[in-house]
Amino acid sequence: MTRHRLEPLTTLASIATLTKKVQIGTAIYLLHLRHPIHVAHATATLDQLSGGRFIFGVGVGTSHESTLNESMNLGVPFSERGNILNDSLDLIRNLWRGETVSSTGIYSFNDACLNVPPTREPPIYVAATKFDSKSGFPNSIQKRIEQHADGLMPQTDPSNYSSMISHARDIVEKSGRESSIVATNYTDVVIAPSEKEAFAQARAYISSYYPWNIPDANLKKAGAFGPPELVAEKIHSFIDAGVEHFIVRFPTLDQKNQLDLYSDLFNL
Repeated sequence: MTRHRLEPLTTLASIATLTKKVQIGTAIYLLHLRHPIHVAHATATLDQLSGGRFIFGVGVGTSHESTLNESMNLGVPFSERGNILNDSLDLIRNLWRGETVSSTGIYSFNDACLNVPPTREPPIYVAATKFDSKSGFPNSIQKRIEQHADGLMPQTDPSNYSSMISHARDIVEKSGRESSIVATNYTDVVIAPSEKEAFAQARAYISSYYPWNIPDANLKKAGAFGPPELVAEKIHSFIDAGVEHFIVRFPTLDQKNQLDLYSDLFNL
């Protein structure tokens, strides 16, 4: 609720009824702010409505003051958001599987069960922006990847991507859990006659959406901006780094036009 956007699961339910093949998902869902029983029910329902096309992308969001205030308003300890998210994923997985669960955490309940299972167990994609090539992921994210990740969803540059996905796959392999870890990347794209114009469009969008500024250098690092040939070159550099699926955001005020340009560029 810190920014102007629709409630995601309700919106995806509408999209599910209008589509047949495309996968639908969240990028990202702030699970720690919601009660896990409600989320388990809603996501299972959404997976049924979509015929098993739902992907559950989760994360903790930013550390900006607006996000902190949202946590405070909902009575969720901001410093514990990572642990709460991990606990909620445990509960939701078990509810999806038809188990009876109880919790003594911030969301406390006894003997809950879900009588409406998902079509199949929705894959969970874990968002990750913090990573060090030597020390790896922060402990909370590492635990999330180890126990739940079916996909990794960073927002990073190609030079950093291959080591991130390799490290995530090593974590899962050592855990003994069966998961292939789909390699995705959350990528901003603006196609325009020049890089300067593309960044101008992005700034107009960002200033209307975020209560903070994002420097052009940061946008350029993890996104693709400018004429079609530059955008294509950047996208292919991500592919060379190991990205298998892109989660593309068009940070402009004319997103439909950007979708058309992007579709034409890659023959989608």
